Amino acid sequence: MSTQETIAELPKLSRLELEEVNSKVTELLATPEEAHESKRRLMRFAGAVKGLPSDMALNHDHYLHGLPKK
Repeated sequence: MSTQETIAELPKLSRLELEEVNSKVTELLATPEEAHESKRRLMRFAGAVKGLPSDMALNHDHYLHGLPKK
C-alpha cells in the first residue's frame, strides 16, 4: 500500500484507532535515546496506583473502553 493510499484510509478509522496509529508513528519516529527516556520517565509511575486489576497493563483497553480482554 502506498503512502497516499494509507493516508486516504485514515478518515475511516475511529478515534481509538487513530490514537493507536499516532502512538505507533511517534514510536517509529523516536530515536532510541528518546524512546528509552520516555520509558524511564513512565516507569516512575509503575505501581503508583493501588487497587487496580492485576492485568490492568495488559487489558487497559478492556477496562477503559470495554474492548475484549487479550
